[in-house]
Parts: sequence; C-alpha cells; structure tokens
Amino acid sequence: MDIRFGDHASFHKAALGMVGGSLLLGLALHPVTPLAPFAGGILGIAAGAAWAHGKAAWRMAAAGAAVIPLFVMTPSWPLLAGVSSVLALGLSIGGPRGWKGALGVGLAAVTALVAMWCALRIDGADQTATWPLWVKHMTGAAAMGMVGVLAMLPRHLRLALDPVKTAMANLPTGLDAEVKNLCDRSVAIWNSTKERLADSDPGKNLVRDGVLKTLEVAAKSAEVKLTGANDAELATRMEELDKRIAAATDAEVKAQYTSARAALEDQRRYRAQIRQGRERVVARMHNHVAALEKFQLAATGLEATRVAASGATKQLDDLSQEVAASGEALAEVELGVPAAFTAPAAPAEAKPAAETDAKPAIVEA
Repeated sequence: MDIRFGDHASFHKAALGMVGGSLLLGLALHPVTPLAPFAGGILGIAAGAAWAHGKAAWRMAAAGAAVIPLFVMTPSWPLLAGVSSVLALGLSIGGPRGWKGALGVGLAAVTALVAMWCALRIDGADQTATWPLWVKHMTGAAAMGMVGVLAMLPRHLRLALDPVKTAMANLPTGLDAEVKNLCDRSVAIWNSTKERLADSDPGKNLVRDGVLKTLEVAAKSAEVKLTGANDAELATRMEELDKRIAAATDAEVKAQYTSARAALEDQRRYRAQIRQGRERVVARMHNHVAALEKFQLAATGLEATRVAASGATKQLDDLSQEVAASGEALAEVELGVPAAFTAPAAPAEAKPAAETDAKPAIVEA
C-alpha cells in the first residue's frame, strides 16, 4: 500500500490562510465578544480553505452559520459538536464524493471540535492566566487554525494498493536469470510511469496491465521445468537399447526393448518441445517489455507536449494497441500436459514447417 500526498502548494496555502486568518480574526473580534477565539478560528479556517480551494461564498456562509449559535445559545459540547459539523460541511465543498467524502466530513467535524477544545484549553490554562486577554484570544484562534489544517488532509492524501508490487513479491524463487531481468525492467517501467501519468490517464492502466501480464507469464514459465534424465543420458541409454535390440533373439525380449527405446525417444522429443516453448515465451516477453518501454517514452513525451503536438495522441494510441496485442500474445501461452502423455502417440502425416510451428507444446512438470 502506498500513501501519497498530492497538491502540496494548495495544502501550504490552506495552512497559511487558516493560521493567519484565524489569528487576525481572533484579534479583530477580541473587542466584540469573549468568544473571539472560537468565532475567529471558525471564520479563519473557512477563509484559509476558500483561499486555497475556492468556493469562498459557500465556505464563508457555512462558517457564518456555524458561528451564529455561539452567540444566541449557551455554549456546551453538544452545541460545539453541531457547530463543528456545520463547518465541516463547508470545508467539504468541492472535495471527494461518496464514501470518501463522508469520511472527509466526519474527519473535518472531529478536527474542528478538537480545534475548539485546544482554544478552550489555552484560554483556561494556568500558564496563560497572566497573559493579556487579547493575547489569549489571538493565540487560541491561531491554535484553532493550526489544528483545522488537518481537516484538509482527505483532499491531499491518497491510499493506493499497488498490484504490481504485490505480483512482484509473489514471484516464485529460482526464476531464470533472463526472465528475472525482464521482470525487473517491466517493474521499473511501471514505477516510472505511475509517477508521471495521472490516475485518470488510460495509458497508466494500460502499462499496469501490461506489466502484470509480464509477471504472470514469468510465474508460469517457472512452473515448466525439465526433470528426469538429461539429453546426454537419454542418448546413452538409447544407444544401449539399440545394441540390445540388435542382439535379442527372443521376440518378447526384443518387443520390450523396442517399447522402452520408443519411450526414451518420446522423452527426448518432449524435452525439445519444452525448450522450444520456453524460448518462445521468453521471446514474447522481450517483445512485450520493449513495447512497454516504447509506450513509456511516448507517454512521457506526450505529457510535455500535450497541447503543442496534436499528432502525438495518434502515436500514443498506436503504441497502446501494440502493448495490448503483446499482452494478448502472452495470454495465449498455456502450460498443459499434451495428449501424448495420456494416450499412445499415433502416426501423423508430415506438415509444413509453418503449420507445425504455430503453437509450441509446453509440458508442465
């Protein structure tokens, strides 16, 4: 899980506006009401949010509605909770919607309530008993502004589950060095792309899916292992059986040796098919990663010239189709046991090379 913080400039602007606005408004309201820390803090928080994120009329109207009960009703914690909720609604304008928006409103309400508690503690603390009243009001309002900044966090924090990181962590150990290198390169492409492209950019999802496909095929390739006797040992055993077949005089003995020799020949052919299938998988992975790299370059260049170069969009679309086609080619690879393992091999007519090479037989160990 990644925790990301975006739009630093707006957050800094909101923080400066909330603290500064609360301080000034608390000082300005000091001659008017003993509730200056609360009123100044509420109005200052709304003013800072409006300065950073706009919607000033709506935010200040919500802050004004939150302040009014403080002057017409006896202050109490239930009343302050209601005031905090009204202010939270004003702060949430233009923010996230749905369940994220609801959580944001709840966080803002709790934050505003904690901010008022901080102002109350400053006003009633023994350490501030000798302070001039205007200093306490100004400090309490500024404290509300400082705490109120936390209410803007939902606009800037984003929790992101990275499926690529999860898939990389789940890769089996003992991957072939070449396949492992291709996986590392594809993950590097993703790490660079996710920083450059916005979440709403379809190219970002395309790169992510392409990298996931590369890691998926790499995991499948690790399942294909050449076990049993090696080619040299098989050749030696076949030569020995050939000699025994030639020397056999009993028909049953000769038939058994011949059957054993045919089984060894099948093993050698299966091993050759496995090697060929793995080579084709690696070749497709190379093509796929190269297409992803090409797409990454195009997407980065398009980001810098999005307005000036209108023709770059077509180029990016073409590259997207190329990456998708590579992913489809990789998806065709299936690790299965051929029928020859479960049934005797039947003689087949010779086929053209182009036809026999169409789909490699890949045997699962």
